[in-house]
Amino acid sequence: LRHQIDEIDEQILEILAKRMRISGEIAQYKKENDVQVLQAGRYDEILTKRSQQGVEMGMSEEFVKEVFEAIHAESVRKQLALINNK
Repeated sequence: LRHQIDEIDEQILEILAKRMRISGEIAQYKKENDVQVLQAGRYDEILTKRSQQGVEMGMSEEFVKEVFEAIHAESVRKQLALINNK
């Protein structure tokens, strides 16, 4: 069981890395098209939808929100760094 958990953790990290790469591509688009990094409507939409999906999958709404808030914060940090060439 521990081995299975280790494999799942590795998959989670691979998926997060892929998400961050795509976030980098989005940052490039936003930079080229003068689009704001943080779009509150999209952020609210993601939190609401993912929280609902998580609840349907048997997880607490609070847990899912915390996970996606952390993912979103890292995505915004990465986009700002790329846009500001840091």
